[in-house]
Amino acid sequence: MFDGFRKRWERFASKPRGRRFRAHHVRMREGRHVLRTVLAFGFGFVLLGAGLAMLVLPGPGLLTCLVGAALIAGESLLVARWLDWLDLRAERLWARWRG
Repeated sequence: MFDGFRKRWERFASKPRGRRFRAHHVRMREGRHVLRTVLAFGFGFVLLGAGLAMLVLPGPGLLTCLVGAALIAGESLLVARWLDWLDLRAERLWARWRG
């Protein structure tokens, strides 16, 4: 179970920042199936909503929102582009904060 997750993570992380989510989107669209698309959107929106609720309730809200958005990005190029943009901005903010 964890070997498959590790391989997918390494494939995702091997792409340069600003291109990771779009590459993920392309990979997910290769074996496209209507049921998988509907389930990915549905579960992604459920996780996104739960993450937003956990921002004010106890729980890992930001992490849950990110997982939900990543699921949606696998099916939506617009969301994939937005997450790539957000990834670049977060990296710049982190570098500036560190010094």
